[in-house]
Amino acid sequence: MRKQKSLPNGLPEKVIKDTYGKELSRHSNQLIQEIRDFIKEPISPEVKDATVEIFPDEYGDGHASIGLYLNGVTTKHIEFASYAKDLPLIDIQSYNENDIYVADLVVDLVKYWFAECWYKACGWDYPLAISVYGHEGFGDGNVIDITSRS
Repeated sequence: MRKQKSLPNGLPEKVIKDTYGKELSRHSNQLIQEIRDFIKEPISPEVKDATVEIFPDEYGDGHASIGLYLNGVTTKHIEFASYAKDLPLIDIQSYNENDIYVADLVVDLVKYWFAECWYKACGWDYPLAISVYGHEGFGDGNVIDITSRS
């Protein structure tokens, strides 16, 4: 297990984005394989659609959280990238004072990273409509459709 990094205060937004992007990319091959394994699984006929929700790292504790929800009569939750809980620690409050909202920034980076890995895993033709978005309005507000059914 590698030691978790900690980012100093006062970094420019671009440096934060680049750092988190590199940290996420370390896990890309593992996430692509995890997605490939998921899309091979049969889908229950009761499932009508699915969503992927990216939960923010609201406290700067380095946890990326990705939940896929299969929606039907009941909702089934599947966690992706549970191994991506070693992002750099950061003092969120010190950046908010400079109008850099780290939680939003991390949600967007994770959202676009997940979508890219989904495409690389050949998920575009998955038989359900799936969209990726930030939990409770975190991030830039963009919703990414990751299947052709969306």
